[in-house]
Amino acid sequence: MALTLKNQHNYLCTLEKTSKNKDFHSIIDAFSSSKYKTLLTYNTLIYPDTLRDFWKNAKLEVQDKNPWAITSKVGEILVAITPQTISKVF
Repeated sequence: MALTLKNQHNYLCTLEKTSKNKDFHSIIDAFSSSKYKTLLTYNTLIYPDTLRDFWKNAKLEVQDKNPWAITSKVGEILVAITPQTISKVF
């Protein structure tokens, strides 16, 4: 099965200070210096079939009554999304 690319569907964060967003300048400063800046500003490729497979099989993993991961199988690959994996990737 060939992967098809989905057109951009999310709005990316530009983190620009303007006169129209004065009330948010401190938040823009925080995000601009954050290790998560890339997460907010990176234009990632989206493959609809893979995304659909992920959410079709997704399960919330709970530990001590707290959610700690989303796990799923995409094809034959087990994928786990945790705060640590997000931090590591971005």
